[in-house]
Amino acid sequence: MNGNQRAAIVTGGSAGIGLAIAEALADEGYNLTIVARDQSKLTEAATHLRGRGVEVLPVSGNLAHSADCEAAVASHVQQYGRTDVLINNAGLGLSGNIADLATPKLDLHLNLNLRSAYLLMQSCIPTLQVAGAEHGKALIVNVSSIFGKLPRAGVAAYSMTKAAMIALSQSAHGELSRLGIQVTAICPGLVETPGSSWMEKDPSAMLPPSDVAEAVRFLLRTSPRCAVPEITLTTPGPDVHYVDLPWT
Repeated sequence: MNGNQRAAIVTGGSAGIGLAIAEALADEGYNLTIVARDQSKLTEAATHLRGRGVEVLPVSGNLAHSADCEAAVASHVQQYGRTDVLINNAGLGLSGNIADLATPKLDLHLNLNLRSAYLLMQSCIPTLQVAGAEHGKALIVNVSSIFGKLPRAGVAAYSMTKAAMIALSQSAHGELSRLGIQVTAICPGLVETPGSSWMEKDPSAMLPPSDVAEAVRFLLRTSPRCAVPEITLTTPGPDVHYVDLPWT
């Protein structure tokens, strides 16, 4: 391991958006820690990413639990000794009306989509600040959603946690940007991932995960003087926040 080589943490990094972002980071020369629940998918993703010439640490954990958040960061720091990029991508979206959604499902949205991002940011600030002082720009990317900007009926729990991710990112920007840590919320429309199969939509009507990864690559290449609080990615439609849901 090269202690001077930049290193990144990607949650939800074994598939979909997270894997696409991990691929982009690997191509940019970042050693990686990828975190997800499914050990077999993690192992497969790690092998795939190592083929891009970087070191990859797969960490199996349920980030809805605070102990697993802490353990993931501790494992990363022990392996690499530094954090240059944190990608908070882990999350889920379950459809359900407010009147019907069971409390455990609500708690899962809150804990995985929002609380984990807060805790991971909190744990990574010390090493991100060192990286920011070293090269002028450490980066936190919080993967939100178009639903965080335009909440829709039938996905209230998901929408509110994604809106909160945008608010968290804006607050963190105010706290961290002068420490050399930039914070960006990325708000994609529907993305073609395994988790979007419940939408029953033609994949050609969705964004490919690689588009989200390209947004991260853009953030890596801007100067330390350029802060980007938010990026919205959407598909063609009648307005910028257009999302065609099957039940609306």
